Amino acid sequence: MTESDNSTRRRPVRWWPLWVIGILAVLALVFVWEFRDAYRQEKNIISAIISMITLGLMLLWWTFFSRIKWKLRLGVILVVAVMVGIGSQAFEIIGVSGDLIPIIRLKSGGTQKASVEKVVVDADVELLPRAEQDFLQFLGPSRDAVLAGISLTQEQMQTPPMELWRQPIGQGWSGFVVEGPFAYTQEQSEDQEKVTCYQLSTGSLLWEYSYLADYSSVIAGNGPRATPTISGDFLVTMGSTGVLNCLKRSDGELIWSHDVIEEAQAKIPEWGFSPSPLVMQSQVIVPTGEGGESGLRVYDLETGSLVRSYPKVSASYSSPILAQWGDVNQLLYMHHRGFAGFATDSDQMLWDISWGSQYPDVAVPIVLPDSRVFISSGYGIGCALLEVKATESGDWSAEQIWKQRSMKAKFTNVVARDGFVYGLDDGMMACIDLEKGRRQWKDGRYGHGQIFLLDNAIMILSEKGDVIWLEINPEESKVISQWHAIDGKTWNPPCLAWPYLLVRNDQEAVCFEFDVK
Repeated sequence: MTESDNSTRRRPVRWWPLWVIGILAVLALVFVWEFRDAYRQEKNIISAIISMITLGLMLLWWTFFSRIKWKLRLGVILVVAVMVGIGSQAFEIIGVSGDLIPIIRLKSGGTQKASVEKVVVDADVELLPRAEQDFLQFLGPSRDAVLAGISLTQEQMQTPPMELWRQPIGQGWSGFVVEGPFAYTQEQSEDQEKVTCYQLSTGSLLWEYSYLADYSSVIAGNGPRATPTISGDFLVTMGSTGVLNCLKRSDGELIWSHDVIEEAQAKIPEWGFSPSPLVMQSQVIVPTGEGGESGLRVYDLETGSLVRSYPKVSASYSSPILAQWGDVNQLLYMHHRGFAGFATDSDQMLWDISWGSQYPDVAVPIVLPDSRVFISSGYGIGCALLEVKATESGDWSAEQIWKQRSMKAKFTNVVARDGFVYGLDDGMMACIDLEKGRRQWKDGRYGHGQIFLLDNAIMILSEKGDVIWLEINPEESKVISQWHAIDGKTWNPPCLAWPYLLVRNDQEAVCFEFDVK
């Protein structure tokens, strides 16, 4: 028996440092979550740091200050080291949630970028089931997540719709768009991005167009982010590396293509190129990256020729939209650290305000009556109501009516009805008033998903793949029904082309049909 062992026997185990470490850790976590003014993702990061420091201090206590027998100390350390080694070989981090919580799974031996095998089929277009209401672009007909003209009965909301098909899909955060019997999206297959066309009612692949492009990130995920835009016989897509394509919608033949990052001598945004193309009459409008000669560019829809470039603004992860206030038309874009309005018939920037921080801006602004705009950002920034107006000299300005932290839209987009805004405030469903930005209610954690506003209900697609029907009620949060649609992290915007609901994520796609009888 060693002298060290005899010394340990003579002295009791020193427990008080462990108690101090534990109490300090609990107090630190309580302070972070109850008293620190920070957004949820920051709190999660700080909590992870506190946890790692706590484990490190506990290891130091166990190893050097516990007075427990050295054989037991070393034995436990060895067992823990072996378990950590086995765990690192058996499990892998495949991404993070919208709240920056790691997503861990057993290692499969394959790769997330493995291609999905599909069989291209022929179809008689005239005989295919068709959507009654097309869904032609990101966030629907008006590009604002409002689906006017769709009203569900209580029975339709209470009863999950019939599942028509479910199948694997390539990676990416693109949504579907639908015209008639066809559904289009974008996905990753190994080192290629693909634009794909499916038969809406069966999920059969009708055609695909592929090109070399490969964006990957553990945090942000792999593959294309933007949603295609349909305009007549054209399908316009933007890839994760800034490749803008215009295809024939009928067969996927390439009409024209631009690498907007290369042309603008810009950089791909850190989390991949995300803005969905905006088609304005016969023109395509897209942002063009960060730095260099980046800005908004306008291309001719039919020929792909450059029509104009707007002044230099760096791309964010939001998509450009059009605003129409009486006889006044403006192009609005939430760019990196700012929000600006542009003329639609020239290359003039009409106004620009500072907004946000170094963190991404994703949510699309809401255009309201009386020349007003609602904007929102996550990462603790909040929301604001702006009034856009012209001065007597003809200059334009955007004046802030109010700014609050009552709605912090990170990945999601918000909707407005009758003087109230509804949306996911840092992952929780909330309602605020437009008069002052005061919170009406906040209830239900659905993560960083997406929402639609129908005539008589709000549809939420949660980050975990649940569909929730909610009353349009500024007084309280009232859930009508909830059902599970798809497994896995779901950041993709859904597509409701009545009576079909298309839901996808980076692993799987599924199509439902509502009972319209």
